[in-house]
Parts: sequence; structure tokens; C-alpha cells
Amino acid sequence: MSNATIKDKTISTRVTNEISERAKANLAKQGLTVSEYVRLSLVKAANNEVRLLNFLDSPEALAAKAEAEKGEVTEIGSVTDFNDWIDQLDED
Repeated sequence: MSNATIKDKTISTRVTNEISERAKANLAKQGLTVSEYVRLSLVKAANNEVRLLNFLDSPEALAAKAEAEKGEVTEIGSVTDFNDWIDQLDED
């Protein structure tokens, strides 16, 4: 008798081509495929080994929210500037 696990469920999701390609490239650096990564992630979730973080409840986020509510904000650029900055981080 074989000890092979029968996999009988397929789960799919949709993302942009850009996200897919970036994920494939980054995971390949670690020797993983997207399918393997998703499978490992689901096993962790099934075993209650996933710790979800709510960044909006962090002390930094709450302080920023309080500043914004008081009008203590400084505009440092546009959304396009922000996106350009994020893209630059991804390149590094």
C-alpha cells in the first residue's frame, strides 16, 4: 500500500500578469514554484500556523491616524510619486 497523499482539490486565483511574473521570479530564487508556495501556505493555514498582522493597529499607524485627524499632515508628493517610489524599491 502506498503512502502517497491524494490531492483532490484544485484552488485557483487571479492576479495580474505582473504580480504573477514577479512572484515566480522571487520564489524561484528560493527554489519554489508558485504552486509549491501556495500549497505550503495552505498547509500552514490549515494547521493554524498563520499569524495575520493588522498593520493598521500598529502603534505607528495609530499615531499617524491621530496626526491626520488633527490635520497635522504634510503632503510630500502625488500618488504617482508614491507608485514610482514603490517601483524603485522593487528594483533594488
